[in-house]
Amino acid sequence: MSTLLESLFSYNQMVTRKTFLLLSPDYSDFPQLFLRNLEKEGFSASVITDTPSRFKYQNNERVINFFKKTFFKNKDYKKELIAKHKLKEYFRRIAAIEKDLDYVLVIRPDLFPISVIKELKKKTKKLIAYQWDGLEKFPQVRKYIPLFDSFFCFDAEDQENNIKLITNFYFDCLPPTYKVFNHQKPRLYFVGLYWGNREEKIDRFIAEMSNKDVELSVLIQYCHQAEIKNPKIKYIKNRITFLENLQNVEEADVLLDFVDPVHNGLSIRFFEAMYYKKKVITDNKMVKTYDFYHPDNIFVIDDNYGEIENFLKIPYYEIPLEIVEKYSFGSWIKRIIQ
Repeated sequence: MSTLLESLFSYNQMVTRKTFLLLSPDYSDFPQLFLRNLEKEGFSASVITDTPSRFKYQNNERVINFFKKTFFKNKDYKKELIAKHKLKEYFRRIAAIEKDLDYVLVIRPDLFPISVIKELKKKTKKLIAYQWDGLEKFPQVRKYIPLFDSFFCFDAEDQENNIKLITNFYFDCLPPTYKVFNHQKPRLYFVGLYWGNREEKIDRFIAEMSNKDVELSVLIQYCHQAEIKNPKIKYIKNRITFLENLQNVEEADVLLDFVDPVHNGLSIRFFEAMYYKKKVITDNKMVKTYDFYHPDNIFVIDDNYGEIENFLKIPYYEIPLEIVEKYSFGSWIKRIIQ
């Protein structure tokens, strides 16, 4: 009897699971981690990325592209073919959705054609957007805002234009492991894309730490050879995966954060640091306004490099569990869909 009841309970759970479609940049293993966390929260989830399937030349398109590029200096023909291919794939995937979805969440909506967003709106009870790179960095996204039932951004709030403020989060589908802080030679870790507007302050930080008893692990992804300049930085051509980054976070003692000047919010590093109980050194003064800020855990750079050594000697301050859980993926997704 108990086995039958358990089977019925499992069946009812499966039947009542809310359906969730994610549209996301094909960024490393981010979509897969997102789906994993959605499944943990009880959703029946699927994903469409901004590379819905691999592009292949059809018929004589390769020959045409060669002539256009070689003799007419037209480098846009292939881009146009790829755009048409993507649009066709988007509509094919959307047409295959048989029943209305409960939720559709679009991350970085400006990466998807407006016609695709409008078609999705016909297929869901609630269409939601999250602009994780901010509005100032990609201002073209503003024309997408009226298309959504809810539009979230991590660094702006404008109730009149349907924009709601929400922070980043940490993935809580992965159980954290904690290492003992290395007081002898703490490892300071940073990974990020190359941005010219933060190059100088990263170089300054490395120079200030060069005579300190710390291990610097600074990884920067570059696009052009000219961006390789600092011998103490490890330059990488390909992004490391989210899982690889989280392994690096676990092995680090301190996470470094250098704010992008066009952002007015907090990067995901702060929330990962809270989850894995890591200290943070940052130049983002805004962090002092958040409820999880504690000076024993987060050092804000303000031409005070001489105080970092003392900061590294102070024990980590335990953040109350209710505050930590407030910034989990589970809490984040509940706010997004409510």
